[in-house]
Amino acid sequence: MLATSKLPFRAAIGVLGVAAAFVAAFVTAPLFSHGSAERVIDSPPPGQTPSPIAAEPARGVDSCLARTICSVKERIRWQTPAWTPSQCRKIADAVTASASRHQLSPTLLLAVMINESDMNEKAVRPTFHGNKVYAKDGGLMAIRCIVDKSDRCTNGLMRGMPWKDLMDPVNNIELGAKMLALYRDGGGVTRTTIRKRDAQGNIATITKDVPCRHKTHAYWAHYNHGPRYIEKGYPRHYAHRVAVLDHALASVMNVPAPELTGNRLTIRDPGMRERTADRPMEPRFKKLCSQIRDAGSCAPLALK
Repeated sequence: MLATSKLPFRAAIGVLGVAAAFVAAFVTAPLFSHGSAERVIDSPPPGQTPSPIAAEPARGVDSCLARTICSVKERIRWQTPAWTPSQCRKIADAVTASASRHQLSPTLLLAVMINESDMNEKAVRPTFHGNKVYAKDGGLMAIRCIVDKSDRCTNGLMRGMPWKDLMDPVNNIELGAKMLALYRDGGGVTRTTIRKRDAQGNIATITKDVPCRHKTHAYWAHYNHGPRYIEKGYPRHYAHRVAVLDHALASVMNVPAPELTGNRLTIRDPGMRERTADRPMEPRFKKLCSQIRDAGSCAPLALK
């Protein structure tokens, strides 16, 4: 995924109980895009080819999440078909299952999806080295696949996965959730300098990488930046852009978004007011938040 592109390839830990609360809240409601930053994530064991991720069975009931997905998709889609109610339920089931499996808020997963692809499951952005395709970012979650001659991925936990399987919406959502959980749980790094005495008693200055503690930014910034947080340029506020979408979604669905409280969302620019989840800044995100709120609330009360 490219860190600075405006293209729709365009965030604090939720707990398992939060995901369960989403399910309980949802089942009662009626249905109706920089510089590049490559993600580095754990690989499967040598010689093991990842298989497509099976979707959990659909609940077969209308939900607030499915209704919101359909409504938001209709408002933000551009030159792409609307989703049918059954397609919305399939995406909602995949989001709920992956969020529960990785202890994430479903609204965070959906916010990343909106930011990365405008909910276009067929979105693809190739990266070229010379005249050859080096990598492709694709699907709802803009998953990066460094491709080989057989159109299989060679990077991270996608290693060995055929491109066509990566583009399956259920697989794509699960891979995105795995990346978010990875960076939440220590996948990000930061560089620090320490002074250490060597065997001869001399003091040496050593620079080394240590796990990122996300002091200046939310962990989901690494979804865009890769292991190292980018402190300058347009990418630096990626986490805030996702956060305002997360907040808007949690508001209309009347559900908690615990990842938005207690920690700084993004680096603070000198002399500027600190960015908060309830205040989108860029025109694109003001519009997206408005479109999400126009989708209508699933419950009589919404988050303030």
